[in-house]
This record gives sequence, C-alpha cells and structure tokens, in this order.
Amino acid sequence: MKLAICTDVFADLSYTDMLDKVKSLGIDAVEMTAGGWGARKHCNTAELLADADKRRAFMDELHKRGTRISALNTSCNPTWPSETGEEYKKSMYDCATLAGLLGVKKIVAMAGLPAGAPGDTTPNWITSTVSWPDFMAPAYEYQ
Repeated sequence: MKLAICTDVFADLSYTDMLDKVKSLGIDAVEMTAGGWGARKHCNTAELLADADKRRAFMDELHKRGTRISALNTSCNPTWPSETGEEYKKSMYDCATLAGLLGVKKIVAMAGLPAGAPGDTTPNWITSTVSWPDFMAPAYEYQ
C-alpha cells in the first residue's frame, strides 16, 4: 500500500522540516496544497510558477529524501458567484499549470457550489428533495 499525507497538517514546520517529519513517519509521498483555501505553507505556487530554479530546488528537496508528490491540492469553490470565486478559479488554474511543470499527474479539487438562481451571489447546495418545497425545483434546474 502506498500512503501520502496532506502537508497542511505540518503547517507549523518549514518545508524541509516537514519533509523530514514525513519521511520519519515512513511515508514517502505528500499531497501539497498549491491553491484554494489550504494553508499553502510549503508550496508557494506563484513563486514556483515564476522561477524554474526555485522549482528545481523545490523538487530536489523531495528527491533527496526519496519522496514524491502524490497530488497537488486546490480545494476551493471556483463556481462561487463572486470575486472570491474568481480568485479561486485563478488559483485552480495556477495549480493545474504548476502540476504540469512539476510532472504531477493528480490534482485534488472540489467542484464548488454554484448560485441557486440568476443574480445570486451566495453558493447554494441543493441538499433536500427537489419536489418540495416548490422553490427547490427551479434552483435545481438552474444549477
């Protein structure tokens, strides 16, 4: 069995200390938060996108320890009908771009919560039946 750990649980550690801690636990893969609302303590997406030398140094630290990135995480709500949703959307695209540059094949993400009606600015998750109350069916159809 292959195990990985989301590095946000070690947000209080530096990048290299986190990698050492992960290795000491017998885990050889990490899920790095590279977008969305996670801590992003160990993966500065903007910096890594902008600088090939920093990407190389970032990956070298992993390779020194025989560790790999199992996935980049960009959990957020890119469909939120707001400025925040637009920021999350950009964050998700940046994470996907970084994954390509790092050779990471998996991205952990969320679909998000769209508006429930035209002009709505609040995410709306239909969790009850759509047949009752009457206002649920139009919201469901809109989504």
